[in-house]
Amino acid sequence: MKELRKEHNHSQEYLIEKVRLSINCYETGTKVPTLMSIYKICEFYKISISEFFAPINYQH
Repeated sequence: MKELRKEHNHSQEYLIEKVRLSINCYETGTKVPTLMSIYKICEFYKISISEFFAPINYQH
């Protein structure tokens, strides 16, 4: 989630305002997002849930 947000140059505050979710607990791992929360984020970024869960391509 954090990678997706940063890829779009969005702050946590911006995404929180747009999707009306408290995403900071998801990004820190203190809470697991519900499927509905993930759906809202995917809808906002216009990606599928499959794309959301696709492996991250880290460059070394």
